Amino acid sequence: MVYIVPRSAWGAKPAKQPEEGSWAPWNGGVVIHHHGSGDGYPKANHQDCYNQVLGIQDQAMNVSWFEEEILGKDVYDDIPYNFLVCQHGWVFEGRGLGVRSAANGREIAGSNQNYFAVMGMIELDDAPSQAMLTSIKELIAQLRQEKTWPAGKLIKGHRELLSSKECPGQLFPYVTNGSLEPSPPAPVPVPVPVPASVPIYSRADWGARPPNAVTWVEPSARTGFTVHYSAGPSSQTPRQIQNYHMDSNSWVDIGYNFLVDRAGRVYEGRGWYVEGAHATSHNTTHIGVCFIGRDGEATAAALSAVRALYTYANQLTNKTLARTWHGGLPGQSTECPGSSLRAWVQGGMVGDDVPVTGGSGDTSGGGMSSVRTVAAQQRAVNGLGHSPAIAVDGLWGPKTDAGVRWLQTKVGVTSDGLWGPGTEAAYRAATGDSATGGMASVRSITKQQSAVNGLGHSPAIVVDGLWGPKTDAGVRWLQTKVGVTSDGLWGPGTEAAYNAYLDEGALLTVDGAFGAATIEATQRAIGVTADGQWGPGSIRGLQNHLNTWSAAGLTVDGAMGPGTIRALQRHLNTMVSAGLTVDGLWGSATVSALQRALNLAKF
Repeated sequence: MVYIVPRSAWGAKPAKQPEEGSWAPWNGGVVIHHHGSGDGYPKANHQDCYNQVLGIQDQAMNVSWFEEEILGKDVYDDIPYNFLVCQHGWVFEGRGLGVRSAANGREIAGSNQNYFAVMGMIELDDAPSQAMLTSIKELIAQLRQEKTWPAGKLIKGHRELLSSKECPGQLFPYVTNGSLEPSPPAPVPVPVPVPASVPIYSRADWGARPPNAVTWVEPSARTGFTVHYSAGPSSQTPRQIQNYHMDSNSWVDIGYNFLVDRAGRVYEGRGWYVEGAHATSHNTTHIGVCFIGRDGEATAAALSAVRALYTYANQLTNKTLARTWHGGLPGQSTECPGSSLRAWVQGGMVGDDVPVTGGSGDTSGGGMSSVRTVAAQQRAVNGLGHSPAIAVDGLWGPKTDAGVRWLQTKVGVTSDGLWGPGTEAAYRAATGDSATGGMASVRSITKQQSAVNGLGHSPAIVVDGLWGPKTDAGVRWLQTKVGVTSDGLWGPGTEAAYNAYLDEGALLTVDGAFGAATIEATQRAIGVTADGQWGPGSIRGLQNHLNTWSAAGLTVDGAMGPGTIRALQRHLNTMVSAGLTVDGLWGSATVSALQRALNLAKF
């Protein structure tokens, strides 16, 4: 929805008398105007646009006797246009919605009665900016959706309604070629049915990055269950949210214990047995569950999934946990989880009772599987003589954690429960494993070589299934490209990141050009209409995105000024180590960093 600057904001004078003519814009549509001849248009400084609009009203209402009687200039009781759009893409309220227009002329009957008058604030020889065109298009779409005074389907240039050959200047080609025709409205979302059961997708299922540390919590320590929302687009994935938490917030893992999407799917975050990072001072006592989306977007399926998690949590802890919401916890000053979910929690979490299936066992989400799978770690622990032997089930829990720490002590490395390259090397040395390099337990060497070539490595490496320096370098290059540790070991972490890159990444050419493909990828990431046109609506989405995920503190005004660009540069430096100079200048370096972040699903 386009923001409209009200009359009070630009200092409009009251109309000399009310417009009494009949008003039926649904019979026609919208007529596009420009300012005409003169000087002072367009203004480089957006603040001057306010005075410009006031000047247009003055010119229309204060006409001298000579101008009216000798020159035949019209005099109006108010500004004659319903809306005005400046080169910066801002829409100003003129007469507004419910008042008949007066700028369309009287040569054709119904010109003012049946059409909104929208003026682009440019002169005859001025080319309209993309921001102006996008806002006019968005305004037309909004006018068509009005309940009381909807605009009809026609879009005309002023010259089509009178003998003038100029108006609307260089806006006229956009009228005639269909560029101002709004995109078809999005289909009404189909209600998401409540599933018969609630599946929990494990961290391995959604390609989670390994945590940097794990703090265990006994179920008996839990006293509450807290509902959150992500405040971002519902299209976000758990992996993207994890990236924000680990790269932007420097947390050891994704903050929530579980996440739920609109379809009612549950994703394991830190799991049942690990301390979260969702609410300061309450992360040990409260299980944090996040709905992926914004206020008012939670479906019946999502609510039933959250309710199912709460019911299961009560069974797991053998107590009735307090039903809470983020902003309602002591010491938490936040709007999370929005008014809709807050009211739902306060009302008792009403929903269908459905069982939890899958992932509800001892799956804490701890450990580290980027080098060796959990099952392989369990086998290694048992192979070194741990007693009692732990179950080789591929599930990470307190017993597996203790076993890995025992193994690490035995082979002489830090006992942190995280099986990384250091532990792997020490284990191989202790067991006399003479592996020559690489890792083929997840993907064969041949498939690794094909994947490296498929992502554009140059020169292409020979696909022969043999591990050597070129394959090692190629796998490290791929790991850097998909955003994981470049250790040459293709484990579950690399596999998940590679698939996430293909499935979630934008696959853009990093060329520093802010073209339609990059704009569409950015729009998808920030949750606005992906039409490839960058205007105030998209900029507001970007500003909201930076405020939500980088605490940028921006005014959401739709203006791509230095403050917004600096916030973007800081965000990119944090998320993908872009190394940008935070100077507020929009250039190819910033766009290239943006493209890299979109490719890695880290924006």
